[in-house]
Amino acid sequence: MVSTSKVKKFVKSQQSLHLYKKVQKAFVDVLKSLPEDEFNIITDNLILMVLHEGALGQVMHFPKTVKKFRIMQLIIPKSIPIKIMRYIIAHELGHVIQDRNWKKSDGAKLENNADSWAKKWGFPLESSFREWMDKDRLIMGKRRAKE
Repeated sequence: MVSTSKVKKFVKSQQSLHLYKKVQKAFVDVLKSLPEDEFNIITDNLILMVLHEGALGQVMHFPKTVKKFRIMQLIIPKSIPIKIMRYIIAHELGHVIQDRNWKKSDGAKLENNADSWAKKWGFPLESSFREWMDKDRLIMGKRRAKE
């Protein structure tokens, strides 16, 4: 497993998290559960864009780079339970490790694979999460492709 200090250093480096202690904690919880090699793959040139419910936009400036970088964008409802936030973070990190964008021909394959990664790291999708997501006004009606 990756060291807590290495995880906290990565989380601290993510400018869009600086105001959101609950989100920082969820990222630390998820990232410290990863094996070191997977943590290194996932965090290599990863930029987090995290907006809380009610934020209408955000601008971030990034240093110049010659390497490929990835951006994970999350909109966090204020009422989200930490356990669901951890699952969502782990699921999205599963997409990061896939190292490619979704294509229509993929169907639900990449979603199922991202769920498998989340489960492997200790953050499985639970039925109660679906119930909460179905009730949340930001997510209602936006069911995932596999469902």
